[in-house]
Amino acid sequence: MEAKQRKLVIVTSLGKKYSGLVDVPSETFRTTDLLNSSNIFWKNPNLKCYDNAIFMSNVQLFLGDTGVYKRFDSIQVKLSEIIYFYDEIESVGNEMEQKRATTMVKQSSEEAQTVNIITRQAGNFFYDITGVFFGLFKKKSHNNFIPLTKTNILGIYREQDKWMQEKIKFPHNFICVSNTHIESFTFTNDQPL
Repeated sequence: MEAKQRKLVIVTSLGKKYSGLVDVPSETFRTTDLLNSSNIFWKNPNLKCYDNAIFMSNVQLFLGDTGVYKRFDSIQVKLSEIIYFYDEIESVGNEMEQKRATTMVKQSSEEAQTVNIITRQAGNFFYDITGVFFGLFKKKSHNNFIPLTKTNILGIYREQDKWMQEKIKFPHNFICVSNTHIESFTFTNDQPL
């Protein structure tokens, strides 16, 4: 089996964004499964310094919406520092995966649910994330990352004496949010904006 690469964007604290390539065992392997795995795939395990890290190559580090701050041939990002990530794939899984998810939802009597997540505050900044979740939320709460579709993200920050908000832009409706950084959440009847 020949490893493939996929573009991945990882967002860490205070708006740092790492954009680069990550190794995946095959084209059909979901990025969500890769980062939720207890044994994360590395094409070359000899490069691994941390057991709880993802290896990225051809990486650009962005600070907020500014241009490229720094470039790296390769870098290891610790999973515990990832707040959320998204990849180049526009939809969640292939057709078979979507059918499997639909069957599981029917069997469990659970419908798609809208969830509102507030992340932990870092400095004077946190995220307010709303998205649709499919499946058993309690089961997914044991994973590293929770997948959301139809996602809306607001960056909430304090500027002088006022709290401000900024809509965070990303290319698709799909992200995965780190369970480590979730401070609170609720299910809501509201649809994401």
